[in-house]
Amino acid sequence: MKLLLRIFIGLIILIALYLLTVIVFATLTDYRPAPVTPIEVEGNAEESVIQDSTITFLTWNIGYCGLGEEMDFFYDGGKNIHPKPELLGKYTRGILNFLATADSIDFFLLQEIDKRSRRSKFQDETEMVRSSLPGKAACFGTNYKVQFVPIPLLHPLGKIEMGQMTLSEYQPITATRHAYYSAYEWPKRLFMLDRCFILSRYSLPNNKNLVVLNTHNSAYDKDGKLRKTEMPLIVNIMQEEYEKGNYVVAGGDWNQNPPDYNTASLKKYFPAVAREIMPDSLLSSGWKVCYDKYLPTNREIDAPLTPGKTEVTIIDFFILSPNIEMKMIEVKRQDFQFSDHEPVFMKVKLL
Repeated sequence: MKLLLRIFIGLIILIALYLLTVIVFATLTDYRPAPVTPIEVEGNAEESVIQDSTITFLTWNIGYCGLGEEMDFFYDGGKNIHPKPELLGKYTRGILNFLATADSIDFFLLQEIDKRSRRSKFQDETEMVRSSLPGKAACFGTNYKVQFVPIPLLHPLGKIEMGQMTLSEYQPITATRHAYYSAYEWPKRLFMLDRCFILSRYSLPNNKNLVVLNTHNSAYDKDGKLRKTEMPLIVNIMQEEYEKGNYVVAGGDWNQNPPDYNTASLKKYFPAVAREIMPDSLLSSGWKVCYDKYLPTNREIDAPLTPGKTEVTIIDFFILSPNIEMKMIEVKRQDFQFSDHEPVFMKVKLL
């Protein structure tokens, strides 16, 4: 009996030491970006001034090339932690091939790009994407940088470095990373994302700027507490830029439904669900929220994809300032083969 008690006490001490070591290490290596930090632009686009008033965009959360149709994820109620190597290869090839065939698009706003993370076998997806889109300028902003994520306990996620990336046919004047406020309690915040948006600025012939914002707002956000702090921040900056006479396009994974989202148009063909809806009161008169009302952009990942059964919704979209006209928007349907999100294409005209 005494031996069993000693073994039990020993195990408790070992677990406590392990957790203490993990927390201390995470505290010492915690990624703490400033509220606004400059981003180094990689690559040199041939054009420095946007001459054409018609411009194309694509936003896509690529799910770190690890959340295709066969995958679920433990944190969303599934079982999987890392994709098997053959699935990682399949999803990576599918995403890169799609991007290469869409090379003529002017702006790409991508989210969840891994940079040497354990879950994606330490591949540098930023370099892979740049190779698929040669000749474009690239801006990468980190939004998740943890040296060791200790969950699940027996099969921890390990090292994660991930971010957002804006690629463009035009050379930006500047690019900056803008931090969202994180309200997670310690020590949880040591292992969670440091959400942000990328703001990149481009020259126009009329001496104004096209300002492009690439956002990835908070998920796992009970009652929308985090998004309620994030949305005023990005919207205020968008409004400030518009009041300067600039043209503003914001796009990405907002992790919330657009203001007038209604499941009815999706439910004709898909098992659609609603999430928290973005308040339309956030935007001033004339601003436009643009999305494809008939195709979903995101699926649940509590289980592998089952067409006709897996719940879907719309959380990937664009917001345009009043001096921009939306000409076309559509989901480039991939049927969630390579990611738990679908790419969204948009064509606009500067007025």
